Amino acid sequence: MKFSIKTLEKTDSTQDVIKDLGAKGTPEGAVIHALEQLKGRGRQGKVWHSPVGNLYMSVLLRPECLADDVPQLAFVSGLAISAALETYLPAGHVKTLKWPNDVFVDGKKISGVLTETTLVRGRVDCVAVGIGINVSAPPEGAISLDTANGRENSIEGLRDTVLESLARHYRAWQNRGFEVIRAAWVKQAHGIGEPIIACLPDSEIKGIFRGVDEQGWLVMEDRSGNERHIKAGHIEFKSQ
Repeated sequence: MKFSIKTLEKTDSTQDVIKDLGAKGTPEGAVIHALEQLKGRGRQGKVWHSPVGNLYMSVLLRPECLADDVPQLAFVSGLAISAALETYLPAGHVKTLKWPNDVFVDGKKISGVLTETTLVRGRVDCVAVGIGINVSAPPEGAISLDTANGRENSIEGLRDTVLESLARHYRAWQNRGFEVIRAAWVKQAHGIGEPIIACLPDSEIKGIFRGVDEQGWLVMEDRSGNERHIKAGHIEFKSQ
């Protein structure tokens, strides 16, 4: 995949810009990179604080897949970010992937992914994949790449490394399917076997995190010993 990168000094949201490009028929591979976002957002409409000093970008993809398969791209993106960070982190740091879309270093969040789908007549037209990585200005309780590796890191260099990794993992997903991605993701999963709380729109389920199924749904064992599969929601670990 060839990327076409446009860098903006400031914008409300890279997701909104890339979705507008998608609606205009822009080819796959368009990238909007902003030095600062004024109205950045994460999953479930949460505000993504976006000051100067971190990586904020959105990538336009046009996968030939069912709408139900689009959430798999969060796993593809998480793996791609994790692989890209390998070249930046010294030995001794631990990377983990938190379901469904976060990357942690040493137990603290360093990156998040947001996927938003545009359907045309019920079919997937395009997907905006938003990626945020803390480089030098992490929010409270998170970690930055500068802190993790003890040096100043080039945001543009990190961006290009992540895009190269995303292209490889996206191609693997297209050619080999989700199982290859899922298996690799589970090996880095954050908190397997640990107590977990799944926060759903109308309830909470407490239990033990057991993994991810073939669709990407979270698998947990509830307090009654029943296996539960969670399609979407927010999860919390007792250690957080």
